[in-house]
Amino acid sequence: MLHDVKEDYVRSIKKHTSSYHENHFRSLASKDFNGWPNPLEEKWRLSRLGALSRIKMLPIKPDLKKVSDSNKKLGSYILKFIDGAFREDLSSELPTGISLKELNEKESLEFFHKIKESDLNNHPSTNVSLSCTPSIIKLTVNKDTNVKELIEIFYEGGHQNFSVHPVLYVELKENSNLSLIENFNHFTSLVMPLQLTEIQEKGSLKSIKIFDDNDDTYNLSAHCALLSKEATFNSFSLVKGGIFTRSETHAYLNGTNAKLNLNGVYISGKKQHHDLTTAIYHDVPDCTSKQIVRGVLGGFSSGVFQGKVRVAPDAQKTDGQQMSKAILVSKNANANAKPELEIYADDVVCAHGATVGELDDDQLFYLNSRGIPENKARQMLIQAFLKDIINDSVDGQYHDYIFNEAQSSLSSILNEEK
Repeated sequence: MLHDVKEDYVRSIKKHTSSYHENHFRSLASKDFNGWPNPLEEKWRLSRLGALSRIKMLPIKPDLKKVSDSNKKLGSYILKFIDGAFREDLSSELPTGISLKELNEKESLEFFHKIKESDLNNHPSTNVSLSCTPSIIKLTVNKDTNVKELIEIFYEGGHQNFSVHPVLYVELKENSNLSLIENFNHFTSLVMPLQLTEIQEKGSLKSIKIFDDNDDTYNLSAHCALLSKEATFNSFSLVKGGIFTRSETHAYLNGTNAKLNLNGVYISGKKQHHDLTTAIYHDVPDCTSKQIVRGVLGGFSSGVFQGKVRVAPDAQKTDGQQMSKAILVSKNANANAKPELEIYADDVVCAHGATVGELDDDQLFYLNSRGIPENKARQMLIQAFLKDIINDSVDGQYHDYIFNEAQSSLSSILNEEK
């Protein structure tokens, strides 16, 4: 019976694409999905999908009349995806210099090949979401366009025993700038967001992703980023929702003097599993990448940071840095860190580090000795631990919003440990 449940989802994907000709991007993608990753695969050893494989589900058919559940609004312009489908009727008209379109079949096939040429080619979200997405939506910022207003994207919807498949293509042309916040708030068994970001010469993208899905939701997010000469990509992810959330980003620094900051925080409680997996490919000289990840874990939760930096033979003068720190506030929680450097050039500055531990007893004693109760002292120390990375990763105008989002989850975890 267990084998049947696993195979049922594979068959449902094949059936979903059966009406398309064999060279359609959906058919090509479905051919490459033959089941969930094996736990013996190194990339998935610390984030196993056995429980997900036992859920009986189907790809969702979007309800184009469903209303939005979100009531938060931080950005000047709002874009909404419900059940994986872009909803123009619930979205803002974008400012001059930005365009949004649904890719046609030829353009979708080109998108397919760009993703499949990356190391995300066999990621389940690549194959399944390209098979089942309602459409591939492309957001383009024109050349020499400085978008001062924040664009905020909400991904919502779903139902129990269904999977949801939003696909987004973000393109910043030469010398353009954009700030983007993406919110994931699904009530579904599985959501598999797939995204391709291309930043052309001297383009700059500031991106924040907030993963706050329902407690029973699995989120397998896959993101490919391509950086050209002198491009800048500042990315920050806050992972706090879902029963299982894996945010995986592969970034390719293809132009000299490209700069990447790929930071994140995960806050985990109860039986949650949160995973931040990254791979950064330095293929040309004189590029910089930095990754800072911090986690707080309570209850019976688990956290993972897997970060790889690969430096090609010709990528001299590379500066690649990784650091992961996790604090355990429960004896039953655990965290795993797997930093990896793969260096084939000799004139580089690369380093990685990882720590997992409890709060410092000396710091707690110091605060207690000054009349601060232990619970309050613990909260203060963890807040400082998180605020440090948020200060470094998020613009001041959004700092309080992001910190409050983190603080709400942190308070819940600490209350459980009293």
